[in-house]
Amino acid sequence: MRRWLRLLAAALLAAGAAMLLLPGGTAAAAATKVGVVQQSWFWQNAYEQANPPVAQTPPATEPSGVPDGDLAVAYTGNADKSSSKMTALSFDMSAVPAGSTIDAFTFSLTIDPAPTATSFDAQSAAVVACPPTRSWPAVLGGDYTDQPTVACTHKVTPTVAGSTYTFKIPAIAQSWVDDQNLGIAILADPDTAAAPFQLVFAGAKDVKADISFSPATTSTGSSSGNTAGSGSVVVPASGGSTGGGSGGPVDISVPPATTSQPASAPVVAASPASAAPAAVALAAATTAPSNPTKAFWAAGLVLGAVLLLASLVLGDPAPVAPTAAGSRLDQVLRTRRTATETP
Repeated sequence: MRRWLRLLAAALLAAGAAMLLLPGGTAAAAATKVGVVQQSWFWQNAYEQANPPVAQTPPATEPSGVPDGDLAVAYTGNADKSSSKMTALSFDMSAVPAGSTIDAFTFSLTIDPAPTATSFDAQSAAVVACPPTRSWPAVLGGDYTDQPTVACTHKVTPTVAGSTYTFKIPAIAQSWVDDQNLGIAILADPDTAAAPFQLVFAGAKDVKADISFSPATTSTGSSSGNTAGSGSVVVPASGGSTGGGSGGPVDISVPPATTSQPASAPVVAASPASAAPAAVALAAATTAPSNPTKAFWAAGLVLGAVLLLASLVLGDPAPVAPTAAGSRLDQVLRTRRTATETP
């Protein structure tokens, strides 16, 4: 048993020392920052002021209070709980290979502190992030009939820290990989909005977004995505009419991902009224090793040293030399032999 302990300790010491000298394992997951490729905000009351509903009183005059390049979410007490201002964003997902699993996706908006940015009643503001169900144009302060319909059965409430609103939307980001990248809409909560409010956020250049994903293990080709952001936008045929953006929530049906289907670009249409902001370059992806870390092998070295020390301390005891006197029988025989030999 002691011999086996010594062999085990020696093996652990040798393996730990070898692994500490080897480089890290292969990439199993990736984390990176992503940029905004398109931003929009839509204004309901401004349109209704110019085009009042038939046989209805036009809504009260509502100043914008949104500086150029900023984004806004507002609720002015509409009976149908609809937002008077809605923001929409789409993110560059070109670094995510088809078939990947989104482990985390977080983005943050920060309220613009500029004096010209009119935010009010932020304490009671009820805002949520919901997935759009159709494409939307890039326009700031645009016609609310062009804003996307949303599926707020999948709404996400933010974590608020000071003037920063942080949304965690991994499930929605997964739908961008598996199906169309329709982006995200930020609006007044259609279930809990009560008191009027307005939040004016800094624009795309100040939006912070981070993603962590695991590439598909069944891919046979190169699955590394482009790590430099692209400012181009693919414009496929629209999935529905752009008129009448006040429809009810629609559930999203996400088909399973296939490794042959490339991750699509945001399904958005360019607007002549406002150019889309340039894409923000992606930061270099960092990889996490799948093999045990060097800390693991350092711990193995320590364990091996402890086992080796224990085997030395508990080693085989030194053999006990027989006493010179011998056994009792030997003493009796010696006494008799001596007596017979004496004359």
